[in-house]
Amino acid sequence: MKNNGIKFKWKRRLKFRHIYAIALIAATAYFAYSVVELLIFVPMRATGTMILGSRMDEITLLEEDWLTETETFGATVDDVDYVDIFWNLGPVVYVSVRIEPGTSRTDARSAARTVVEHLIEISDEVALQYDIQVVVSYGDVSEQVTENQAALVLHVHEYNHSFVESLITHAERYPSQYNIDRPRANILNQESVTYNSIRIVAGDEGRAEMLARIDAITPLTEEELEEEGPLPRHPERQISSSNIARFPLWGTWNNERSRISWSP
Repeated sequence: MKNNGIKFKWKRRLKFRHIYAIALIAATAYFAYSVVELLIFVPMRATGTMILGSRMDEITLLEEDWLTETETFGATVDDVDYVDIFWNLGPVVYVSVRIEPGTSRTDARSAARTVVEHLIEISDEVALQYDIQVVVSYGDVSEQVTENQAALVLHVHEYNHSFVESLITHAERYPSQYNIDRPRANILNQESVTYNSIRIVAGDEGRAEMLARIDAITPLTEEELEEEGPLPRHPERQISSSNIARFPLWGTWNNERSRISWSP
């Protein structure tokens, strides 16, 4: 009887362990399935589904013949070397107009407009449904961009130098102590944006000459300032535009104005 009781207890324990193991396996399997569902199946079902619909809804697809014919036509336009049109079946069409070196900006823009107008015409204005991006360039574009960036930095330095020159000229004409101290601070203060610009454009010798001009100015006395009345303020100046970035040129066809809107 005693042995039978022991066997019965072991059977109960084994039965409990089996139930516990099955429950644990089931819970683990459910957790694993939930992870796989969340990380794999849900993204797979969502792939290609756009909540707001396809971006090409209500847009007529371009025909490859239109693009090829426009490229062929572009090569016949004056000042154009060749035309390359890229379209990835999306709402944007990229028109690259490669011009002959030495072409003026005006002629290059005119040539690009002729090419885009031909695309619009040959497609029966289907092209107007697209965002037509235009770039006009020649030679090595990467090299041009690098040269333009260097020229732009120098242009800013030249502006800073000329700004301080104008401050000195203003102080010579209206020699108040404030007008005299202002250009001096721009030349001597190493934290000023104009400090390095002056050294780059005029060198240490030119910087010394500018300081000498300031030192030669005799400030008006208080009595003289009262007689003169309020002195004119130095006029506000803006950095002048330039033709540094002649090429590449970037633009977008403007449907409302029927022309290319070029980036500055």
